[in-house]
Amino acid sequence: MSITRRFVLTLAGISAAALMTSPVFADQAADAARTAKAAEMVDTTQFKKEGPLKVGVSAGYLANSWVVFALQHVYWEASLHPEVESVVVTDASFNPAKQVSDIEDLMRQDIDLLVYWPVDDASVEDVLKRAVAAGIPTVQAGGGFTDSEGTIANAYISQYKLGEMVARQLMADIGGKGKIVAMLPIPGTTAAVEQLEALETVLKEFPEVELLSAEYGDWNRGKAKQITENLLQRFPTITGVYSPAGQMSLGMVEAFDEAGRSDEVTFSPGDEYNGWLKWVAANNQGGAVTFPTRAGQVALQVGLEILKGNEVPRGTAVPSEYVSPADIGTLVSPDAPDDWWASALPAEFLPKQ
Repeated sequence: MSITRRFVLTLAGISAAALMTSPVFADQAADAARTAKAAEMVDTTQFKKEGPLKVGVSAGYLANSWVVFALQHVYWEASLHPEVESVVVTDASFNPAKQVSDIEDLMRQDIDLLVYWPVDDASVEDVLKRAVAAGIPTVQAGGGFTDSEGTIANAYISQYKLGEMVARQLMADIGGKGKIVAMLPIPGTTAAVEQLEALETVLKEFPEVELLSAEYGDWNRGKAKQITENLLQRFPTITGVYSPAGQMSLGMVEAFDEAGRSDEVTFSPGDEYNGWLKWVAANNQGGAVTFPTRAGQVALQVGLEILKGNEVPRGTAVPSEYVSPADIGTLVSPDAPDDWWASALPAEFLPKQ
């Protein structure tokens, strides 16, 4: 298999409508509606193709280590299928307009399948519709679930369920009372919207917990640290931190440490970012709720089923799991860099350190 590397990635976003009138149940109902929509089966006979196959991967960005590992899973899965002749990857570098151009360029290269991570769902919707109309199936990978017309299928991680697991563990760890801050990813993305929905829904069960502020750190350790420094100046007491992304959690830890206030705060579980896992192992706190990088592999598996003309679910969930601090040794790699992710990738497909 020959691999052409021109890097790319993204994260998906959807707007969820509440289906129940009670505000306490609104977000659970929206999540249930998404799950039901994901279970719908899609007829893909129109996309059936014989090999050799060219796979296009449009990434909204590759500046994030999770994305790098997810892409390596795409390469690994591609290597297992002789009919996949090449994988062409583009990197939009957080630029929605560039991602549209990237996808148009991939279409001109006669790709047979498009796997994508969007910078912004709305920006790419039109070009995805054009890809589908041209006979190119599209699979969204690694973000939340989207049922837009231009997306044939999703390999998705439920940001709502992940956020709920993180929130409930934090509530247990702080004893259901106190003052907390939240650190969320890029504003407007599925991850940010659904994680906040999950937190706010859980907080309705804990009236003695006050959400002081919800901030957006863009999955960036340095930005999360800077924001936290400001939060520490604004709030004399912070009991807990809700931060599902380990990379941002680690930046927040650094800010609390430098302010001499680490003893006052309890951190929620993060994800499998290795720097965060090292901190959990050293401090016996927080744990992890996994955000599996194998979502990239699952997306390609789904895409290849589409190219066989087989029915596929509109959404294939890649489930998150809670790993306690006591069990974090199953995930952490003490000798690997912080920008590393727990995965089952074979050695030959691991990113270069």
